[in-house]
Amino acid sequence: MSLPRKAQPPSFSAHEFRTALGMFATGVTIVTARKADGKVIGLTANSFNSVSLDPPLVLWSLSQAAASLPAFRAGSHYAINVLAADQKTLAERFALKGTDRFAGVSFVEGTGGAPLLAGAAATFECFNRSRYDEGDHVIFVGEVERCSWRPDASPLLFHGGQFYAEHPIDSGPRPASAKPRFVDNYLGYLLGQANYALYKDFDTRVRAAGLSSTEWRVLATLHDSEPLTIGLLASEVLSKQPTVTKLVQRMAEQGWVALHSDADDQRRTRVVATAAGKRLVKPLVDEATAHDAQMLRALGAIERVALRRLLEKLTRNA
Repeated sequence: MSLPRKAQPPSFSAHEFRTALGMFATGVTIVTARKADGKVIGLTANSFNSVSLDPPLVLWSLSQAAASLPAFRAGSHYAINVLAADQKTLAERFALKGTDRFAGVSFVEGTGGAPLLAGAAATFECFNRSRYDEGDHVIFVGEVERCSWRPDASPLLFHGGQFYAEHPIDSGPRPASAKPRFVDNYLGYLLGQANYALYKDFDTRVRAAGLSSTEWRVLATLHDSEPLTIGLLASEVLSKQPTVTKLVQRMAEQGWVALHSDADDQRRTRVVATAAGKRLVKPLVDEATAHDAQMLRALGAIERVALRRLLEKLTRNA
């Protein structure tokens, strides 16, 4: 039997492909370099991987449309900074356009002048060994000349469009004789544990529908709401305005929301769920409502009312 000479056309949409890729949890890096004119550049990337131990090779990829592509192609060196769990804000900053990404950021110069970011979990100083044009990206293979790491660091993780400091793992109940810990009575920890215990299975359902957690919160907020400004929507979905701005732009491209811009102030852009967005989220809203009812059956009627009022009071006073 002869082997096919060409791949078959994809049987999925770009969104479906992105959703499937999002199921692969990765670390988060910022790739940095110094241009010929001395200016430093950097961007957030999670397309980093190892290639070889001998010689020591790593790879990452960059969009053909990226403004920094010519500089990375031409430079002799770049640095790959693996971010630590407390560097989520840095990852978000280096993913934004139209901002001075290095303002106030502490770093030292590495090989070829590439910035090595303070606090990174690990750094790889790379010679720009080879580049391969594949599809809409360029694959960079770097030969590592120097590397360093922090043994005490926890890495920042990325999965399903969200950042994580760690992925919770059920390690079983603590022994009854164990000494009480601070976190056993710490309200923030208890609320976080309760949220995870109640909604970990529903979160899997959200991802199966092709939505990230924040996309779900956006559509759940808008499905029965009047149009909201991006600023108010960011507050409702517990995320930062620049992050939500980028997110709703992608969601508009998918046809899930519509954006009504304000000519005088982009911050007053209003977001509304489209009919397609409402159809997508309706089964999840129904499932969430039923899930809530199921979880609350363990409480009496008075306890259910008291729980909601206490949570509302805590939220108002936070």
